[in-house]
Amino acid sequence: MISETFWQVLESWVREKSIEIDRPRGSAHPRFPDQVYPLDYGYLEGTSAGDGDGIDVWIGSQAERNLQAVVLTVDQVKMDAEIKLLVGCTPDEQQVILEFLNQHSMRALLVHSRLAGLGLIHERRSIRRFTRQEVARDLLERVLLAASQAPSAHNQQPWRYVVLETSQARERLAKAMGNDFRKDLQADGFTLETVEFQVERSYQRIVQAPVAILICLDMVTVDSYPDASRQRAAFLMSVQSVAMAGENLLLAAHAVGLGAVWMCAPLFTPQVVQEAFSLPSGWQPQGLVLLGYPEKPSSPRERKPLSDICMYIQDE
Repeated sequence: MISETFWQVLESWVREKSIEIDRPRGSAHPRFPDQVYPLDYGYLEGTSAGDGDGIDVWIGSQAERNLQAVVLTVDQVKMDAEIKLLVGCTPDEQQVILEFLNQHSMRALLVHSRLAGLGLIHERRSIRRFTRQEVARDLLERVLLAASQAPSAHNQQPWRYVVLETSQARERLAKAMGNDFRKDLQADGFTLETVEFQVERSYQRIVQAPVAILICLDMVTVDSYPDASRQRAAFLMSVQSVAMAGENLLLAAHAVGLGAVWMCAPLFTPQVVQEAFSLPSGWQPQGLVLLGYPEKPSSPRERKPLSDICMYIQDE
């Protein structure tokens, strides 16, 4: 309970008090010009640290300024120790801060907040517009490896990824799915103007994303049963497993400073998607994740209260 209260106090200060940035990202230390701050650095107004000034704060790139961690530092020359708060920092930014602090006479230790994991879940948003910045292959593979840590029924790990890194590949997919999408909208009786607007919007979303990842279910991994009921259950278990990998992917992308959105469009045109890339016959497309660096933060959407979606069973 002591550690819980420790984090509660710090989190309340971050919520309630202002952060004053006195050393912006890219500025040099006032006494050591060779030390350039990699992120915005300041202090929490209305607080006091050991040196008499406000508690030091590092500010990251995440839109929501939640407390991710604290850094404990010791200076072997000055013979002092300090605490620094990390607010809105991605895991990569946390590492950059640690490397910056572990220079010269200073040594630093990072301690993650109790809400680091839950905060990641609450902060994640669906991002549909991205900058033109490319996503490095090693960063992309870190995200995919994290996605693959998802649980799966009978440990089948049925997820398969088709990564569309080039604009030509994304355009091929967008055109192929767009043709089927157009036919469906026309059959539904929409006006020509509405049909073309919807098709073009979907096309632009896909082609403008730096990376598109088709998430497929490998049907070879699905268990076989002699009756239709259990066979249906086996299929759904595998679909659930793939979906959990997809959620891991979205959270991992957010954790490293990327944005992503899940599109269900491939479910409506599985054969078209398979043929567009000559996928193995057993790979059934389940979703499409668009991924890149967010153009701007996305606003949270209201969630249903637990009272509407949760039922507690209490046997006497």
